[in-house]
Amino acid sequence: MTPRQHSFRQRTRLGTAALSLCLASTSLVQAQTQSGQSNDVMVVFDASGSMWGQVDGTAKVEIAQDVFADLSEEWQRNRQAVGLIAYGHRRRGDCSDIEVLAQPSVEGSASLAQIVSSLSPRGKTPLSQAVRTAAEQMLYTENAATVVLLSDGIETCDLDPCAVGAELESLGFDFTAHVIGFDIREEADRAQLQCLADTTGGTYMDARDAATLSTALAQATGGADPRLAPEVKITTTATKITVEIADGTARPAFVTLSAINAETGERRDLGRLEGADQVITGLTFDLPQGDWVFMAEGDGGTGETTARLTEATQEIPIPFAANTGAFEVISANSFTVDETIAFQLRSLEPLQQNATYSVMLFPRGATTFDENITFSYRFGTDPETTDHAFYPWEFDLPTGDYEIVIMGDSYDLGDHLGRFPVQLVETLEVAETQASVPAADDTTPPPSFGFSQIAEPLSPGSQNAFLIDGPVAPGDQAMLIGLEGQDIQVVEVPDDGVVSLPAQIVAGTYRVQLVRPDGTDFHLGLIDALPETAQDIGDHSEGGEPADTMLSAQELAAETGPQELGFDPWKTCEEAVACRVEDRRVGLEWMLPAGWAAEEPFYYTTAGGAQADHPTMQMARASGGAFSITLNPRQWDVMLGPCEDVASGLLCREASDVLKDQTDYEMIRNSLNGDFPKPDGWLPIGRSWTIEDRALGARVGLIKLDEPDDRAETVSASIRLDNPEQFGLGDTSIVQTELGLIWDQNLLVNAIDGEIRFEDGALFVLLARPGGWDGTQDVWVGTISNPANHRAVLVNLY
Repeated sequence: MTPRQHSFRQRTRLGTAALSLCLASTSLVQAQTQSGQSNDVMVVFDASGSMWGQVDGTAKVEIAQDVFADLSEEWQRNRQAVGLIAYGHRRRGDCSDIEVLAQPSVEGSASLAQIVSSLSPRGKTPLSQAVRTAAEQMLYTENAATVVLLSDGIETCDLDPCAVGAELESLGFDFTAHVIGFDIREEADRAQLQCLADTTGGTYMDARDAATLSTALAQATGGADPRLAPEVKITTTATKITVEIADGTARPAFVTLSAINAETGERRDLGRLEGADQVITGLTFDLPQGDWVFMAEGDGGTGETTARLTEATQEIPIPFAANTGAFEVISANSFTVDETIAFQLRSLEPLQQNATYSVMLFPRGATTFDENITFSYRFGTDPETTDHAFYPWEFDLPTGDYEIVIMGDSYDLGDHLGRFPVQLVETLEVAETQASVPAADDTTPPPSFGFSQIAEPLSPGSQNAFLIDGPVAPGDQAMLIGLEGQDIQVVEVPDDGVVSLPAQIVAGTYRVQLVRPDGTDFHLGLIDALPETAQDIGDHSEGGEPADTMLSAQELAAETGPQELGFDPWKTCEEAVACRVEDRRVGLEWMLPAGWAAEEPFYYTTAGGAQADHPTMQMARASGGAFSITLNPRQWDVMLGPCEDVASGLLCREASDVLKDQTDYEMIRNSLNGDFPKPDGWLPIGRSWTIEDRALGARVGLIKLDEPDDRAETVSASIRLDNPEQFGLGDTSIVQTELGLIWDQNLLVNAIDGEIRFEDGALFVLLARPGGWDGTQDVWVGTISNPANHRAVLVNLY
C-alpha cells in the first residue's frame, strides 16, 4: 500500500473528527492574532529508526505522514503558520542529525506534507536538542514561542528533557512545549516526555493510532492551549472478552482477538490470549460503547460474534470452534498377517495444539466404537505427517478386509474424520495377484516390474540408487517401509525409474512398494540403507584433511569457537542442552540455549528518576557463531533486526537467516511467554487412555486427560466406564471432572488422584508410574475404588 492510498483510507475515517477540531481552533487562532500574540508554531518531527515500528500493521512514520497530509491543508486554510524541524532522518548513530526544514509561515504550511513524506527514519533520538533548536529558531528569548514535539521514544543522546525544558522556560519570553507521545508503551518513557511538557507549561498528549494522532496534532498546533480546546466525548466501557469453546474443540493454545466497530469501520487489535490462564479467564479491554463485531482466530480455529456495548455490558463471549480435521493415509493396500501394518497419517488442515486424535483399526464396515481392534494417537503438536503401525499377530487377526479410522473427541463412528481400507492376506504374492486381476472384459495383462540396486551400500547424498525397471508413470511413488521400526519414507519415481534415497533415511532394511495414484501397489523387493553424512562421504587427501569443498580448520574454529560478548556474563549455559534460568528479583524465568550467556537483568532508570516497567537484559551466543538478543532495549534500531512483544516486554534480535539462530531465538521467546521445552523423561498425559483391569486383563473403560501447564495443580478429565455395575454404579454417561496432579522436582507428573462424581455415587482414582519405571514407557498403574461399597479394581492405563 502506498502512502497516498493509505492517506485516502485514513481520510474517510478521520475526516469529520479532524476537520471539526481544526475548525474549532480557527476562532482561537483569530482571537490570538487580533490580540497581537504570535501564532507561529514549530513542529519537531521524530524521524528516528524506531518510527518504522508498526501500529495496526502500518509503520508509524506512514501514519504520521498521512496525518500531515490531512492537516497541512487545514493549516493553510486557517492561515496557521507552522514550521518543521526533523531529527534522525539523515544519518545513523549521529546525535547532531537535526535539520530545520521549514520556518513557520502561512504560505509554507501546505508544503509540509510533501516534506514529511520524503523523510526516511534511520537515526537516533536527540529530542532535547531538537526542541532547543526549535526554540532558538523562533527567537524564544525575545518572542512568545510554541513548539510541538511529536516523538515515539525517549531521549537517546545524553540530554535530560526535564532540564532542557526548565532551561528554556527560565530564559524564554513566553516559551511553551506541547508533547505528543506516539505509541509510547513504557510508563517510564511517558514520564520523561511528560516532564518536558510540564516544565514549560505545555500539555502532554498520548496518541495510539491515526485518529488520536490527528486529534492531538490539530489541538497542539491550533494556536490555543490544548487544555482549553473542546474535547470529543467518547463514552467507553471496560468489558471482559472471553472465548467460548464449542463441543468437540480442544482448548486453544493461543487466540488473537480483534474487533471492528460496526458504525465507523474502526478496527481494534485487542491482543492475544496465550496459555491456559488467559484462554480460560479472558482479558478486559476499554472500548467505546456501540455495536462491535468481535473475532477470535488462531490455533486451528475461528470464532465471531456481534454485540452492542453498553454501560451494563460486563462480558462478551466469542464462540470458538476448531476447523474440521481432515487426513489422508499413505500406505500400501495389502499386508500379510505376520507383518506390520505400517502407514503414514498426513493432516490436510491446521490442527489444534491441544487436540488428540485416535488412529484406530476396525473390521471393514464396523458401525460401533466398541468394535475397534487397537489404536494409537495423533496429537495436534505432531508434525504434519506422522508414522503409525499396527501388529496383526498381536491379535491373531485372520485374513480379510479392515479399515484405518481416524476419530476426534467422539465415541460415535458417524463422526469419524476418515476411513481408509487395508487388506490382510496370507502372502504378498496373493495380494499382488488380487490387485492385478483384470476385469472379465479386459484382456490387458497386468504390468510387471523389475527391481535392482545400481550400487551398494545405498546411502543418501551419494550417487548410489536403485532402479525400478518397468512401465513407471507420472505420480508413481516408491514407499520404503522399515522392517526394524524405522519411519516410512515416500519418494517420487522419476521417468527413468532411478530412485535415490531421501536425505532423512535411517539405517536398516526396508521393503519397497511401488504405489500408483489409483491406489494399486506392487511389492518390488528389499534394500539395505546405510546413511552417511556429507563430511563422511567427501573426498579426503592422503594426509586425512578434508577436501577443498569442506570447511577448513580455521573456518570450523570460527564457527564453533568462543565469541566476544558485549556485556559481563551473569549466567552461562555450559551444558550440552538448554538451561532453565530464573531471577526472582525481577520475576523472570526463561531458557538459555546451550553455549549462551546472559547479563544480569536490571531495571533502567530515566534521567527523570522513573523506573522501567520491565527488566532489560542482553543475551548472546558465547560460542558457535555470533548472535545476540536483547530484552527491552532502551533504544533499538529496527534496521538491526525485528522485535516482538513477549510477556515481559519487548524482545529484539539481530537479523539472521541462520536456522540455528532462529531456533535458539524461538526457544528464548517461547520460554519468556511461559512455554518451556519439556524435560528429559517427559511423556504427555493429554490423551485418551484405556483403563484395564490388571488382574483380569479386561477393559474397564476410557479416560481422557487434557495436557496440563507446568506446575498446574489440577487437570481436566472425562471418563466413561464400560461396566459401571462393576463398582456398584448405574451411570453409563461420560463424566467430566478435575483430578489433582503431583509433580516431582524435574517438573514431571508422577501421580494423579481425585474424586469422580457420578449421579449415583463417587469413585476415587489414584494413579502413579509403575515401580521400576524406566522413563520411556507411557503407562500408569493404580486403583479405582468406590468407598461406599468398598469395591476396588487394580488398573493399568496405556
